[in-house]
Amino acid sequence: MSGVQHLISRISTYLKLSLVVYGLSMVMAAWAQQLHADELHFLYNSQLKLRSDYELDVLNAVMEATEAEYGDYSIITLESGYTIERLIKHAEESPDVWLWASPYNPINTDLAVIEYPIFNGVLGLRSIIVHQDNLPALNQVTNLEALKQYTIGQGPGWTDVAIYRHNGFNVTEARLTRLFNMTANKRFELFPLGRIEIDQQTLQSKKGGDVLTIAPNHMIYYPHPVLFHLSHKHTKVIKRLREGLVTITNNGVLEALFESHFPQITAQLRQPDTIVFTLENNTLPQEYLEKMSHLPLLKNLR
Repeated sequence: MSGVQHLISRISTYLKLSLVVYGLSMVMAAWAQQLHADELHFLYNSQLKLRSDYELDVLNAVMEATEAEYGDYSIITLESGYTIERLIKHAEESPDVWLWASPYNPINTDLAVIEYPIFNGVLGLRSIIVHQDNLPALNQVTNLEALKQYTIGQGPGWTDVAIYRHNGFNVTEARLTRLFNMTANKRFELFPLGRIEIDQQTLQSKKGGDVLTIAPNHMIYYPHPVLFHLSHKHTKVIKRLREGLVTITNNGVLEALFESHFPQITAQLRQPDTIVFTLENNTLPQEYLEKMSHLPLLKNLR
């Protein structure tokens, strides 16, 4: 009997040890999963909150759609106050995954670009910010040649600068934080920003915003795809982003996100008194022009 009891005791001890080992292995597995979770440092521009909120929601949707295959993730938002040159330098030198969404730019050749426009091409649809004193005259403009008589303000290093100059506009460059006040002080006449980047409420909060308004019936359009950018060295994240964007495009999540963030855009394009001036984007390779041509929302603007 004592032999049987001894055997039972040994089995019991073995089972307890097995449970402990199993528990430890589960904890270690969880730690390992967390250790290898994709941690993204996303550049968020609080000056363009409407746009940045949407970009962040798209990024979360992409990562969530690929979670079953690629595992956990976390997104750390960092304030974006960098020039594109400094962003590229940080992305290349930092071991962290620096990620941002920005329009196609020829100088980004050293970066991995996720070739899926996340805004349905709508960033190229530009609202025109103008001093209230200049709005009556602008309202009389009905053709592109007349619009070219107005001076434009844009940010340094923006691809938009080259586009406007190529199309015959006189452009003044300044940092985004100064452009609103410079428009208010009539340093130039027009300050176009993406329709998804500005609204009247946001404009009023800017320095000089009390004398600025958004032209109600005039917009500018040029093909201007917004793409995710990061360093080539983060091969797993690059693959994950590409697969995730395909998934949320095919299952309708991307379209639903766009409509929930920007329902007013479709409505404005349908207004019969809306005038859209179409420009040529000389900075965009043919492959992107072809992709943009299939985006349904802006098919009537090309």
